[in-house]
Amino acid sequence: MNSTHNIMALIETLLADGGEIGVRELGVRTGIPKSTVQRFLSAMEGSGWVVQDKRTQGYRIGYKLLGQSNGWALRVALINHSQDLLKDLCKKTGNAALLGILDGFGALTLAQSVPENVSEFVLRHPRLYDLHVSAAGKVLLAYAPEPLQKYIYYSDLKSYAGKTITGSKELQAEVGAIRARGWATSTDELVDGCSEIAVPLLNPDESVIAVLSIGGEKDQVEPHFDAYRKMLQDAADKLLERLKNM
Repeated sequence: MNSTHNIMALIETLLADGGEIGVRELGVRTGIPKSTVQRFLSAMEGSGWVVQDKRTQGYRIGYKLLGQSNGWALRVALINHSQDLLKDLCKKTGNAALLGILDGFGALTLAQSVPENVSEFVLRHPRLYDLHVSAAGKVLLAYAPEPLQKYIYYSDLKSYAGKTITGSKELQAEVGAIRARGWATSTDELVDGCSEIAVPLLNPDESVIAVLSIGGEKDQVEPHFDAYRKMLQDAADKLLERLKNM
């Protein structure tokens, strides 16, 4: 078998089993030499396709492969593993904490935790929204597949608030800056009078899994961008670790 057939045989076996399999057992089930199995699994682990349990040395499908093979399973995992993190962010900041993902040509708020005193940000923030508006949307766009980026750049960029980016060149420059620093902010872009800061959850190849953000009235969020960014990054790291260990 050639390399492509070997990789597909390993993926199909891991998906069919649904659990954890050792290198030797994978070799037996696929008919691939053990040394070749180990070589391919090591490469696949580096890209997030499979995960090895360091205690048992067995392998199981990774969060990236899970997302490709069963998008709903990944969504459920994201929701389940993020609930306490979102609640903690909301409690510590007094602002809304959100988890978002790419959904077709736009962004979808998958889960959120909101304060008791609901802000305009929460009331007017749609569950489905465009990728060129808000910190969360721009983060998802910055790490989206290139064909999707180009589609958005040359679409009719609708204005939602006073500082919505509606120019293609301006949006491309903003996306480049987000990729360079690894996070995004917005003020008066989706909702006037509101600000948001967001960080991505990334696969090893820097494709985006999801985005975590904090948003609310701009006088309650904008002055705390630096502190909130660190809190979001810590939460994102924890969520990624949980996904890896599913």
